[in-house]
Amino acid sequence: MSKMLAAAALVAASLGFAGSAAADPRVASQFYEPGRIVTIHGGTGIQSTIAFGPDERIENVAVGNSLAWQVTPNRRADLLFIKPLSARARTNMTVVTDQRTYLFDLVSGGAGGAVYLLRFTYPNEPKRTAPVVAAANASAVQPVAAVAARPDPALLNFNWAAGGTRALLPTRFFDDGRATYLAWPAETSLPAILVRDASGSEGPVNYSVQGDYIVIEGVPAQLVLRSGKKMATLTPALRRAPRARAPGPADPATASAAPREKTKS
Repeated sequence: MSKMLAAAALVAASLGFAGSAAADPRVASQFYEPGRIVTIHGGTGIQSTIAFGPDERIENVAVGNSLAWQVTPNRRADLLFIKPLSARARTNMTVVTDQRTYLFDLVSGGAGGAVYLLRFTYPNEPKRTAPVVAAANASAVQPVAAVAARPDPALLNFNWAAGGTRALLPTRFFDDGRATYLAWPAETSLPAILVRDASGSEGPVNYSVQGDYIVIEGVPAQLVLRSGKKMATLTPALRRAPRARAPGPADPATASAAPREKTKS
């Protein structure tokens, strides 16, 4: 019987089924500790994936140098795809979920090999502590979510021009003068979201995930959506300043400011 088991093990190894004996260093697991900085090694042309807890959702991502790293969440907002845009680049990244805050160092071109997948494992935290942690995180780092929490319907601007590959375009896109809102259908793979400046240079943007929307702080001059060789663009039209209304005789402000006639005695 032992010979048969040994032979079966040899066949399994030759077919690639003996992965448990030697773990692939490109697939890593990290125990979550609040305040701990986790280093992610990347490489040009290689996409790294960070997997968060199955019961938490990404709310905000902030990258120190967003021009050197491409950062995109998945539709469920529990995975983050990162890729360096230059051979040697280093910056930090903060990810705020609805339960925790994560701190990262992103390193490209260092001594370590590129990480393909990083998973987090967690201590057995009582469920009742999650809202407290989330509230603390929200007050610490959530500039985008705070700005775009409640857009004013009167300020919504849907006058955006779209071009390029239609499959990459969101089904809804608009701004309110303070933030830009993008929404794709469920189960759609999100493209990389970049901003193009006046010189034509492209770089990633900081954003938050709010319900069905990707929310970008501010209104960029142009957004570029990329997936492989496919590309699309979103360009907002210039907002027109509201036309001043000429004060009429019934205008209370005009009436109060008008000089009163002196009565003759």
